[in-house]
Amino acid sequence: MPLSSVRPNIQPVWFDDIQHSLAITPSEGKAIANFVAAVISLDSQTEAKLPTTLREDNLPRIVFLSVSDSHTPAQVALGAGIGVKIALEQAIANLQARLSTEYQPRWLKIDIVQDVVALERLNSVYPLRQERSLYGLAFEQQSGIAFLPEELLAYTLLNQEQRLQPKNITKYLNSRPLQAQEYQRLQNAQRLRIYRFRSTSLFTDGKEVVGMYRGHRLFSRIESEELLTAAVAGGQYLSRALSSEGKFVYNYRPKKDEVPDKYNILRHAGTIYAMLELYEVTRETELLQGAQRGINYLLPLIQPYPTALDNASCVVEKGYIKLGGNALAAIALAKYIELTNDQQYLPIILSLGRWIQTVQSKTGKFLVHKQSYPEGIVSEFVSDYYPGEAILAMMRIYTLDSKATWLDAAEAAAKYLIKVRDGNLRDSQLTQDHWLLYGLNELYRHRANPLYLNHALRLANSIIQSQNCRPQELDWQGSFSQPPRSTPTATRMEGLYAAYQLAKDFGHQEEAQAIFEAMQLGVAFQLQTQYRAESVMYLPNPQRALGGFHRSLTNFEIRIDYVQHNISSILGLFTELKFGISPNR
Repeated sequence: MPLSSVRPNIQPVWFDDIQHSLAITPSEGKAIANFVAAVISLDSQTEAKLPTTLREDNLPRIVFLSVSDSHTPAQVALGAGIGVKIALEQAIANLQARLSTEYQPRWLKIDIVQDVVALERLNSVYPLRQERSLYGLAFEQQSGIAFLPEELLAYTLLNQEQRLQPKNITKYLNSRPLQAQEYQRLQNAQRLRIYRFRSTSLFTDGKEVVGMYRGHRLFSRIESEELLTAAVAGGQYLSRALSSEGKFVYNYRPKKDEVPDKYNILRHAGTIYAMLELYEVTRETELLQGAQRGINYLLPLIQPYPTALDNASCVVEKGYIKLGGNALAAIALAKYIELTNDQQYLPIILSLGRWIQTVQSKTGKFLVHKQSYPEGIVSEFVSDYYPGEAILAMMRIYTLDSKATWLDAAEAAAKYLIKVRDGNLRDSQLTQDHWLLYGLNELYRHRANPLYLNHALRLANSIIQSQNCRPQELDWQGSFSQPPRSTPTATRMEGLYAAYQLAKDFGHQEEAQAIFEAMQLGVAFQLQTQYRAESVMYLPNPQRALGGFHRSLTNFEIRIDYVQHNISSILGLFTELKFGISPNR
């Protein structure tokens, strides 16, 4: 990130001086963003004028301006002075001094320092207390060194344990020799004076101004079009992550712009399914073509499996078959046939289903979850989710090949899970299995045993009761566990959508309403974990991460199944808000 090598002026105001916060109304926040955007030549059409209340502010203020051209990491400038107007003007001047005349800002973020905690401490490896994603970090006034929370996270200047990372700080300051020299002096000091600060954050791209929390926008009331936009952006990420041979960038680490050498064909198949779900809504040919390439990559991994049943086959990856791999491959291929009416993959789907049938006992239990190929050695590994995936696969195969044996297999598996595996469990002990909820939604419509409907409602209740509704952090609302992650929330919302269809369609309106409200909370949390302009602007390759969903609010990793499950759950809520119907998903 190019930064000025000119010695920074020692600011007339520093973090010691911030004693009073600045109340900023939404209209004033918008005015501040438009004022700065106009001055730095962001594509803003609004009048560049600060309100009188802000122009007359006469207390010490510190502001940060971050700008990106949308292709390179943000450049950050600090400004300080008496009154927010002076601080903004100082930050603008410092920013303009380091930007080349060719630089074209596209994204702007403004941080106005509000609350400061000063710390005197030994220069030690002991962790700092304040959460790095919420509190910035500054050193003594002479150093001129201060970092936003986004910088602390993106460059790991503080690690997960809240410990200073001197090597990373030194590397980050490399292009600012004088500040790097100051930091070297600080490293050798016996004691440090450190400031942790919180800010009011605003972002604009010249078209809209949004408030920020922990580097992302917050979502309260969600509209259907907003959901569709998010799902489409997720689909665009997947399309960019798909090679011409049909292999995804399975795992992407945006902080270092790195792709680890890992793959998982089960999640590959699930991701194809999500792309097809999105294609069903948008009819964007790029999604269908991408799914076709993904299928072409999958097909060579489907191998024959000799059994008493004719033409069984299995998905083999690294010498192993997985029950879930066969199931998700069948589900993805069945969705392709449903949307295109292209029957070429039907024999493959049936053969995948036959392998699933061969590993099911008379009790309905699946005896194999993972097995070596071709040796046939059964692993002790057991997945809580593979049986639900297999049930859904049986149901999807049944829609293409209406033989009762597929329904029988699905029903036997469901009865085993409900009566035996989960028979003595309380709701709170149930595995919150979205795949099983998908399967029960479809099974009940063909074989209306109250057992399936009741268990689906039990699972939904288990999910709702464990949702974070009064969390300690503002942006944890609607999530699960503490700290929460993106995908566990998304999968539960997928499951709730399936349960919602059952409750609504079969007369359980009170339960349906409770489920719907939980879905809205959950999806609002998920949207916070999608990379948008404001959350990629500090990354080394901003465009590459756009639209992806990261692991958590503070873990930047993107994996294709994170994107898959978020797309699927978002489309569920979108469908209900937009159409108020329960299509076969």
